[in-house]
Amino acid sequence: MMFRAFAIAGAVLALFQVSPAGASGGLAARGYSFALTLPDGRVLGSAELVGAVLDMDDPSGRPVTARIDHVMPSRERSDILLHSLSVLNPATGQWGPMCDADITGRRAAFPVPGRWDAQKRYVKDATRWFLTCTAGSQGKCILWGYDPWRTGPHGEDLTDFYGACQHMVPADYQGNGVPHTRNGTDIDVWDTAGVQNPESLNDPAFAFEAGWSPTGAVCVAKTRWSNLLPLRTLLESAPGLAASPCDEAEARRRGALLFNRSRLVPRTRAPALETTQSTSGAGGRT
Repeated sequence: MMFRAFAIAGAVLALFQVSPAGASGGLAARGYSFALTLPDGRVLGSAELVGAVLDMDDPSGRPVTARIDHVMPSRERSDILLHSLSVLNPATGQWGPMCDADITGRRAAFPVPGRWDAQKRYVKDATRWFLTCTAGSQGKCILWGYDPWRTGPHGEDLTDFYGACQHMVPADYQGNGVPHTRNGTDIDVWDTAGVQNPESLNDPAFAFEAGWSPTGAVCVAKTRWSNLLPLRTLLESAPGLAASPCDEAEARRRGALLFNRSRLVPRTRAPALETTQSTSGAGGRT
């Protein structure tokens, strides 16, 4: 297995991309849980793998040892099993959490069937899987309902919605992997499929921010944190993101799948004390 860590908006995303050849002992992802096929044909699920230790290499080839400490269903979806994982520090012999805390305080991960290509685009591939933390966009977007292995309310393929969400969460306006947000920032999210619906339309504290496609924003009305990226600076760099006005109608015309509103005066919320469940809803926090 290869262990890779990505930093997006300060949140560490633990990502294990695995091929059949690299899945030691027949370890695979079935839905959003593990399945280990034993030599005698028996299959152990995630709950039966608590205490199991996984040996893998980091990008430089150094060994990394991870342990499954606890498994429980997520509140958002009972079929997604959240795994508390620890990583061994070889210098001290101490175990520490693999994942950063999400906004609810959870330090958890779950396996996802599929892979990421060289351009960091998600590819549906039932023969591969990766492991993602709930603190990062790969996990958040599935928990928010943009599941590439499910269909939308009217049969929509949600793969591109999942891709658009990868840019929306970190405020990656130009689709180049550069984030412009802070952890714990409130956003209100909705989409063309009706997976989520807007909740802040009557809240004057929020305003339309952007429409999103699988390649990034299609137009931007305001940046999430103007002190991180002023709108004028963004539009000078990417004039194609300008619109008068940039609103839901214009974003739809340009092919947006997701939309979001954010606070006119942004603020962040610190993660809660560690909990075992999370809340769900149309609103999210990046």
